[in-house]
Order: sequence, then C-alpha cells, then structure tokens
Amino acid sequence: MQPALQSLPEEIRDTLARILAYMGGLAVLAMLAASLFQTPAMVAAIGPSPPRPQWIEIERPYPAFELVLPELGDASRYAILRRDTDGARKDVLTWGDAAGSGPYVTIEVYRPGSARERFIDATSEVAARIVDFNVTDDVKPAGTIDSKFGAVPLVDFAIAPAGKERRCLGFARPFDQPLMQIAGWYCSAGDEVVNRATLACALDRLTVRSAGSDARIAELFAGAELKRSFCGQRNPILAATSDRRERIAASQPPKLRGRIRLQ
Repeated sequence: MQPALQSLPEEIRDTLARILAYMGGLAVLAMLAASLFQTPAMVAAIGPSPPRPQWIEIERPYPAFELVLPELGDASRYAILRRDTDGARKDVLTWGDAAGSGPYVTIEVYRPGSARERFIDATSEVAARIVDFNVTDDVKPAGTIDSKFGAVPLVDFAIAPAGKERRCLGFARPFDQPLMQIAGWYCSAGDEVVNRATLACALDRLTVRSAGSDARIAELFAGAELKRSFCGQRNPILAATSDRRERIAASQPPKLRGRIRLQ
C-alpha cells in the first residue's frame, strides 16, 4: 500500500480500493463492448478485411476444351476458374466483348466438386450467370435445339451493356455421367434474333483436348462426336474444324499421280 493511502483510516482505504477495482472492471467492459458493437462509421474508417474470392482464376491455364468459330475469328479467351472449398472447376471460352460491336459468345464447362451437387433448370442457370449485365428482357424458355450432346434447352433474353440492346440465346445442358454441365449464351451484334442453327453448330464444334484424369469426359465427347451433324453439311470435311480436317486428310489414302499406260 502506498504511503498516502496508509495514512488514511482503514475503512476509507478499503472503500477506495473497491472503487478503483470497480472502475477497472468498467474499463474492461467498455473495451469489450466497443469491439462487439462497432458502428458502421468505425468499420468504414478501419476498413473491412478483403473477402476471399470464391472462384480463383488459374494463371497460364492449359485448355482442356477447344472450340473453333471461324465466323468470329481467332480472338477467343480461355479461362480456368477453381473453387478451393470443394475443387469445382469452370473452363470458360469467350469471344467478343459484351459492350463491343460484334457478336458476343460465352461457353462454360462446369465440373462440380461434389457428387451430391445437382443442376437447376436452364432458365435459372443462365439467369444466375448474367446478373452483372444490364438485362433489358427477362430470361425465358425458348424451346430446345438438337446437337451432338442431345436436346439442349434454350432461353431467350436481351442485354444492353453499353446502352445498345442485343438479343441473346442462352443454353444449359447438364450430364449425370460424368457430372458436368455445358452452359453459355450467344449474343448477336444488335437486336436481331440469334440463328438457332448457328448456336447448334457451335456446340457441335466443341471438342475435348485433354480430359485429365477423368476418362469419362473423353468417353462422353467421343460418343457425342458420332452423333455430330457437321453443322448441317453432308460432307463432314466441309464443316470440320482445322484440326479435324488435318486428321481426316491424314487418314485418306494418297492419290496416285500421272497416268497408267495400258498395254
């Protein structure tokens, strides 16, 4: 006990000690309350911790799928997104710009990380993927188209990312074995309706380059290739992609040159 307090009567010293202990307890409670009940202004001043992204884009991705669209040129982009919580993966192929002057196409191959995951209807799947766009016409069912993957449900909608409306035709085709979904949309350059045959042709041209450790994906695409309509062409060579033309040409017997003289 300090000398100043020792000179006071015992009762007064006990009272002062209890008051100091009480005040110390109040200070601790005040600090706890401040940490639990921070005002929005305090949070804004301090700054919230940056949220961890749900999907992480892979640097220098190695394409697992390939799609050649000669009518759109070679200016395509390939991105691979992974979700670290369950290992889910998205391979996204994109042509054009949503705010550009030409067609805008996106095709996504989604492989869930859990076998328990189930896909929703095509309308809801497409609607969930265009929430960041200025949607000027609601997503609505638009029938189906035939493709090498079977019947593909379609949805119709319109967006105006740069103030200019463009019509779009979306799609979503789920698979059970392997558990996978191919989804996306094809937007015209303006308000003209997307040709369904153009979208069906694009899906028929989608091929697998490397299925990785999942042989079921390679089997699915191999089986689908047997049902390919080659974009409505009778001769498969006319509608084949460049790689396919090379494979077909390599499998043909060489042509004889010159003339055969008959004796």
